Amino acid sequence: MATKKTSSPLRGIPAPKDKDAALDAFAAGAGRPVAPSAPAGTVYPWEEPYVREDVMKQVLLKMPEPLYLKLKHITNYTPYNMTSFILERIAPEIEKEIARMTGRG
Repeated sequence: MATKKTSSPLRGIPAPKDKDAALDAFAAGAGRPVAPSAPAGTVYPWEEPYVREDVMKQVLLKMPEPLYLKLKHITNYTPYNMTSFILERIAPEIEKEIARMTGRG
């Protein structure tokens, strides 16, 4: 039988000594344009110069209760939290669909 993992109350939060440095680095990137990666012509919303990799956006995700409980079970017995588990699994699918839609591979 699987044993329940031990969890820390601050899992995923930067250590206090790194918090100030992380905030400073985040603030320093504000307003700094990112080099566009699109060929001349089409610029997609995620390629706009003001879009930043370090800015996280929330998405409300509704799911059936059995699926939620399965996800919760996974996160109870693995090092993942719900967000990291979902993000790690869905990011490649998003990239694959964007490549299909835009013709960029």
